[in-house]
Amino acid sequence: MYSTRVHSIGKGGKTIATRDDVAKLAGVSGATVSRVFNCPESVSEASRNIVLKAANELNYHPNLIAQNFAKGITGNIGIILPYIPNVHIFSVYYFSELLSGIGQVTSEKGFNIILFFHDLNLRYPNDYTKYFKGQRVDGCILLGTLRNDPGLIDLKKSGYRFCLVNNYIKDSGIDFADVDNVKGSYEAVKYLVEKGHKNIAFINGPSNYTNSIDRYQGYCMALDEFKIPLRKSFILEGNYGKKSGYIASKKLLDLNPVPSALFASNDRMAAGVIMGLREKGISIPEDMAVVGYDDSDIATIVEPNLTTVKIPFFELGKMCAARFLDTLSRKSGGFELKIEPELIVRQST
Repeated sequence: MYSTRVHSIGKGGKTIATRDDVAKLAGVSGATVSRVFNCPESVSEASRNIVLKAANELNYHPNLIAQNFAKGITGNIGIILPYIPNVHIFSVYYFSELLSGIGQVTSEKGFNIILFFHDLNLRYPNDYTKYFKGQRVDGCILLGTLRNDPGLIDLKKSGYRFCLVNNYIKDSGIDFADVDNVKGSYEAVKYLVEKGHKNIAFINGPSNYTNSIDRYQGYCMALDEFKIPLRKSFILEGNYGKKSGYIASKKLLDLNPVPSALFASNDRMAAGVIMGLREKGISIPEDMAVVGYDDSDIATIVEPNLTTVKIPFFELGKMCAARFLDTLSRKSGGFELKIEPELIVRQST
């Protein structure tokens, strides 16, 4: 009886090393080689080093699909994004930075990304279970979700593995990575008060997003601390788009008294406000100081450059992905991350 060893033939006709080749060179069993690449903690450090050295000499690369199959995973992470009609979502600073941070970590950890676009139901609940079915992903990271969406609670109860970015639901047990938006907003308004402003208007985003509620809370906290009355007429709502800020700028000038300062809950709305006010001959910051939020790319494009609250979305995406992958591999339990924002002072104040 003859035994035959089959080698794969690579590009240029070169022979590709197999697991058995590595085992022979390292002087260990094939099973030990498999354990080094699939479950390294089960092999002694000395044996791991011998196997890895042999693999390096032979330029051996284990089959990733086979590895994942052995580990009982797909090697795919789903990213669920909101479908927003007429919006080029990858050109939006918020999403592009978060996705870049998530992508860097998942790539370094050997995971692939599958993007899903979800048509948000603003009246709740949103059914996200369809993205988990069919065993295409090991878990999902959700961006742009709505405040207290019952669909997220249902997803948690169903046992699916997922986490939220820039959103959270108190006492739900759902993993999340977010920014301390209450503090960021508070610091922005506090800065304006300390600059001598008492009549400070606020343009917020839609109330069905948690960060809108948190930024409103921070605005109220700062006013309350300095004994400044909360004027309902000074609170306007936009949709986080530049056009909504532009429209709001017209309303600001009809207020009595006209505000001496404005805090907008994102930079795009702040930029829209500046455009609208300058059209009316209002000088920034001499006639009205303006503060934004996010420190996105538009903050240093608009004139004058925008004082804003810096949110490191790229780092937030990285931190979220790293912790989420750890939980998937059972290296850690659930997580609740909140990072600190930073006030960046520029010419608009």
